[in-house]
Amino acid sequence: MIGPQSGSAGTRGEGDGMSRDEPRVMLAVADGALRARLAALLADHDAEAAEPGPVVLDVLDRHPSLRLLILFEAAPDHGALDLLQAARQHRTDLAVIVLSAHPTIEHATEAIRRGAEDFVAVPFSEELLRKEVERVLEAAELRDRVEDLRHQVFDCCGLERIVSRSPRMRPVFERARAAALSDTPVLLTGETGTGKELVARAIHSGGRRASKAFVAVNCAALPRELVESELFGHRRGAFSGADRDFPGLFAGAHRGTLFLDEIGDLALEAQAKLLRVLQDGEIRPVGGLESRRVDVRIIAATNRGLSELRSGRLRPDLFFRLSVLVIELPPLRERRDDIPHLVAHFLAQLRARGVASVEGIDADALELLAGYPFPGNVRELENLLEALSVTLPPERRSIRANDVRAWLSRRAVGPASARVHSHLRLDELEAWAIQEALRLSHGNKSQAAHLLGISRDTLYRKLQDFAPRLSGSRTQPSTG
Repeated sequence: MIGPQSGSAGTRGEGDGMSRDEPRVMLAVADGALRARLAALLADHDAEAAEPGPVVLDVLDRHPSLRLLILFEAAPDHGALDLLQAARQHRTDLAVIVLSAHPTIEHATEAIRRGAEDFVAVPFSEELLRKEVERVLEAAELRDRVEDLRHQVFDCCGLERIVSRSPRMRPVFERARAAALSDTPVLLTGETGTGKELVARAIHSGGRRASKAFVAVNCAALPRELVESELFGHRRGAFSGADRDFPGLFAGAHRGTLFLDEIGDLALEAQAKLLRVLQDGEIRPVGGLESRRVDVRIIAATNRGLSELRSGRLRPDLFFRLSVLVIELPPLRERRDDIPHLVAHFLAQLRARGVASVEGIDADALELLAGYPFPGNVRELENLLEALSVTLPPERRSIRANDVRAWLSRRAVGPASARVHSHLRLDELEAWAIQEALRLSHGNKSQAAHLLGISRDTLYRKLQDFAPRLSGSRTQPSTG
């Protein structure tokens, strides 16, 4: 395994800032004489040595600081190249230099194809190899700095926008940080108003595409007959009313991120075309003959459960394509400890926008809000605070319990009924919220959709889904 010449093959000079326990280079060289020569040549760099083989992957796991692997190919049997490929798959941030005693153009080409940074013939120039090692390590250090900056940008411009101190949100933050480090498709799940687009924007801000476009589209709001045109574009004259070329949302998000909200409401025929684009990376505008390549990171979102998506809302192949990484956002009623922080945040925003001058909220009023189930989640809380703030007398600077009680009474919700509603199923809460919005808007569906924070098309669909409940009594608030 790691023998006498294993361990350290060199030490760092004083003042480098890198501790002895943080090796940057690994030597996977079976030839003892060559390993000793390389150790002497790279004495200014921390190095870890290992016999070529599976143990190399174990050493990579133990030392995440390793940035360069030097492999020696003693015989042209592809053993070193297989190890090269395995190491690169194991650690994508690892650079590999292959030293070969049997160099050929074909072999060098194959090494580069499998991920080698350089292919060096043995015997080699020590000076040239030393310079190549320094170049690779400098490039790795630059990538590390960029990654650190990306994390800082993510924390200050992405996740910091999401107000939460609740333990229920910690998995969301952890998975969002992981998602930002790759281009893996992400599926965000959660009820309406839980902040799915905010998380999507945070993931985009923390990734390598942060400087490019973030394009958001509500799939439920796309007219069925125009879905393909909206997503993939169209040529002039492709259909009635197409009086000019339109590039489409995929083209608009090229090298950036496309956020597909309410993906479960996308028509099935459009899902097949979306899947083809995700697989091939090409779009063809409606009425066009030529395809164009697009480089787009996809983040999808749904307010439906995964089981409902799998049961027919999404094609199985599209579902598995989009759900590589799933992030579930909890409803506000499961993170009630965030309500005081959210209230302070939204009131500060209202003051900054000049909408209202309310400075705070009384403890009794805050307690009433904590007992309300918030079927509209964070968005409903934000709208509630704005409504209360703009209707307060000019001399008032805080929201009182009576203000909240009046708001609750207009929704026929008292503290007792709020407790009952907190135990309703999600579909019952949604049906109740829709009925209340329709009542407050006197049956005006556009206004009701605005109150609920959803599109009118989504409201119509939900009215069809909940028709039996909306005509019955289960959606009526009850205290007993």
